[in-house]
Amino acid sequence: MSDFSGLRLALTALQAQQRSVQVAAQNVANANTAGYSRQAVNLVNIGAPARPALFSKFTGDGQGVQVDSVTRFRDQFMEMRAALQHGSMASLDQASSTMNAIQQLFNEPSDSGIQKQLSDLWAGFDDVANNPADTASRTQLLERADTLAASFNAISQNLAQQKLDTTSELGATVADINSKAQSIAQLNQAIKVNTIANLPVNDLQDQRDLLANQLSEESGASLRAGPFNQVNVMLNGTSLVQEDTASALTVDTSGPATVLRWSANNSAASVTSGKAGGELDAINGTIPSYIAKLDTVATTLRDQVNQLHGAIAGSLAVGSQDQSANGNLTFDVALDNGAFATVTLAGADWSGPGGAATLQTALQAAVDAAVGAGNATATVSGGNGSALSIGIAPTGAHQLQVRSTGATTGFATLLGATAVGSDGVGGRQFFTGTDAASLAVSAVVAGNPAAIAAGTAAGGPLDSSNALDLADLATSPNGSDSVYRQAIVQLGVDTQTATSRHQIQQSATQSLDNARSQQSGVSIDEEMTNLVEFQHGYDAAARLMTTIDSMLDTLINRTGV
Repeated sequence: MSDFSGLRLALTALQAQQRSVQVAAQNVANANTAGYSRQAVNLVNIGAPARPALFSKFTGDGQGVQVDSVTRFRDQFMEMRAALQHGSMASLDQASSTMNAIQQLFNEPSDSGIQKQLSDLWAGFDDVANNPADTASRTQLLERADTLAASFNAISQNLAQQKLDTTSELGATVADINSKAQSIAQLNQAIKVNTIANLPVNDLQDQRDLLANQLSEESGASLRAGPFNQVNVMLNGTSLVQEDTASALTVDTSGPATVLRWSANNSAASVTSGKAGGELDAINGTIPSYIAKLDTVATTLRDQVNQLHGAIAGSLAVGSQDQSANGNLTFDVALDNGAFATVTLAGADWSGPGGAATLQTALQAAVDAAVGAGNATATVSGGNGSALSIGIAPTGAHQLQVRSTGATTGFATLLGATAVGSDGVGGRQFFTGTDAASLAVSAVVAGNPAAIAAGTAAGGPLDSSNALDLADLATSPNGSDSVYRQAIVQLGVDTQTATSRHQIQQSATQSLDNARSQQSGVSIDEEMTNLVEFQHGYDAAARLMTTIDSMLDTLINRTGV
């Protein structure tokens, strides 16, 4: 090998060490860049020619060094695992966030929660029972009932708003998924072209993998390696990104459940993980389930209170079923808060066989004559040696009110179990509404303390027996308090479960991220060491070139002097 070849050898060393310094500098510059993967230069020896020349031979030890490639430190298998782990964490993060928000809405236990307001309502009925003639106690009871109904309304409306907000968030998440999928497809195309052209693709792959990880976090998608360093993104078996082609998703809220669909053919897209999966679970499952639980509490409260406060009923004991000597039995009835009309029923002996049917037929005819056929239904059961149970109920959405007529005993005789207010009127529903959102104190009771039915038709408006029965609903095993406590216990369990699962997944994901960081992250200390090493290598190559230059100078300029 000639001395001039030595210069070329020294030059390759300079160039190789210089490239190594540049790559190390790139690592240091991007030490805190999200998604950046550490890179390292792979140097290879330039050996002797593979084939000898015809009239000469190579007598040197090698021709120097060259940069074979720049390695990107990224474990593909670990990236696929990370995509799944991040998708699960995002889904559980959404679930935990949803449960915590619901828990804050119910705000239990507290002095302003529904449980405390239910207790105040029952205590209010107890106060009325202690002093049924006290208008202040009745007014306070109505205020507590109004407050309770307003709390049901507010929580139900807030839950519905939370569902709408989550649906809006889902729309934004899907828009971001579509955008990232399109960007990944474009990067895949650029990576393929550069790979075929043998151009650097490390930085493009970093950008693509960062987007792919974010896309998996949002959609729960999995990653698959493709040809020419591309990555395919799969959504439960269906391609979201296939090489350089991206599909798009849309949000469909037209049906009873919110679903994601593929824009291309409108078929349902299966999304069970990621942020989008967590949002779908909240929209279709978690939030509606707690709206339903609250509705159950509200309707249980409504039905149990109304059953005691508004039912029109009575009973004839065995010894009281012969009313033939009492003439006409009369009472007043009003339909839909209109004018009262008198129901007149001729007394008869209803103690024998067929007595219940005879009484029911006569009572139905008398009620129809007063309020019109089809507006109320009379029922009578029992008799023939047992008590006769009597009831009158409005049909459909109608309302009935009943009261005594003058000094006659028809009302107390036939409908003695009917709860009546201090004004002697019974049959008024205390609560109205079909669910928690519409629960309210009925218009015929609201603002009218005298309408609170503390007594009964048989015992008198101020006997307080019905108010005591209403107060006892607080301890009913199937009452609204019990149903509400079960819902709150379930809320606490669900919230704790969601929080624990999220924390466990967060720990697992962090552990995997740490492993990824060790594989692909930049260590400043290591890079500083490399820079010193490459600097010394560069200095040595420069010294080699200087030495050869001195040798050549001696040979050319000093030989023969």
